[in-house]
Amino acid sequence: MIDVKNKVNSFFIFNSNLGPKEGDELKRILFYYPSDTSPNNRKTQVGLCEAVVKFMTTFTPEPCEALQTQTKRYIFYQPEKDFWLVLVVRIPYATKALSATGEKKELVEPSVMYDLLASAYKMFKMFFGPLSEIPVDEVYDKCEHFFGPYIANKNVSNEVTNIIQGIYYLPLQKNSFFNVVCFIDLLEINFPQFKCVSFVYNDQLIWNGLTTDDMLTLYQYLVQTLLPKLVEKEIQGGAVTAAQRHGRFISPPDGIRTKEDLLKLNKVYLTLEDQTEAKYYYLVIYRTLSATVTFTVDVDTALDIDTFRSLDTFIGPQLSTIASSIGEECTIQALQNAQINHSDHKFIYFNRLNLAFKTSSPPSLTPSTAIKPEVLSIIAGIHADKKSLGDFGEVIIKTPDEYWITGKSSNDREFYVVIYKKNANLKEIADEVKRICEAQMKGIFFYPM
Repeated sequence: MIDVKNKVNSFFIFNSNLGPKEGDELKRILFYYPSDTSPNNRKTQVGLCEAVVKFMTTFTPEPCEALQTQTKRYIFYQPEKDFWLVLVVRIPYATKALSATGEKKELVEPSVMYDLLASAYKMFKMFFGPLSEIPVDEVYDKCEHFFGPYIANKNVSNEVTNIIQGIYYLPLQKNSFFNVVCFIDLLEINFPQFKCVSFVYNDQLIWNGLTTDDMLTLYQYLVQTLLPKLVEKEIQGGAVTAAQRHGRFISPPDGIRTKEDLLKLNKVYLTLEDQTEAKYYYLVIYRTLSATVTFTVDVDTALDIDTFRSLDTFIGPQLSTIASSIGEECTIQALQNAQINHSDHKFIYFNRLNLAFKTSSPPSLTPSTAIKPEVLSIIAGIHADKKSLGDFGEVIIKTPDEYWITGKSSNDREFYVVIYKKNANLKEIADEVKRICEAQMKGIFFYPM
């Protein structure tokens, strides 16, 4: 497989209004990756994109979304007026020699690139606010601080988690789920200033206290950035420490022990369910064993270290007990699933309403190792083109190398099945898909309601 990170040619953000005069072109560029690109090359690249954007306005009021040359693909994303994010990837140039050998090159789907830009902006906005509201003398440093590490560590490829950006939910038995709900209710009653409680176990969501879009962004931050670093540090530390067993605040990273630590709390820009406009809140994150709890505090609230100490005393023992119970249940579920999911058939489920996401591979398994890149590319195309399935529809595609891809849609839910079977006919595949759907999607019916 090609090293997908090497395919990123450049990524930049610009606003033409920041440097309208000749000679001020670099002021228009809020961020540019890679950082070692010369100023002239930066101006040339951004100037080309400015010209394309302006040229397209003569034909349509809709913003420009893509440009493709013989060797590069440009994806444009305009999250706010006059602000543009552009991702450029190299694409393989198909020569006759390559065509003759039948060699295949993986192409990153435009929809994957566009979604990457959108999720990058949403995460930036969550932690720094809208670009248009940041003072000009601060916006360059903030973009460098966030987008530099973000794009350097981002995998631009046709992977399941890039193609369909969803949330892994953890289904629990009634008693375990009831314990989680009671814990959250008691937390909100005893500490009313702490709101919007969310509960994550490993990298699966159990309870969501935010709007769906904000939860997706926070979930991606937790499972892709914060928690992996923390888990790696815990593994290097060896045995489970008393702090891990009892629990501690993990944001800020060194915990909250003094009133000075309260000044290090992250502020996040959120829209709560009962509000029409977003505003800033403090984000508090607490972790015990594999359980992570997040909640918000209004920035107008006077923070008191004694309150956080009381919160630590309240959460620690209860969350430790709940985390241990969930861990035992997950172990049993994993053993049962291992017996059921012995088939080579792969499936993906996605609910557009609550962003619920489920696959035949565990969340920790790199999806690209489970499903071939060419097959993922086909699924990406179906998912991006909502009209291909409609509100209620089904499509079956057979590839030259005997892979069958089935996509089903019903009530904003999508179900994809990948079957590798030589010499199969359409009826056999349809029957197998029906069996997998009934086995995996218990209680979910794919027909109009």
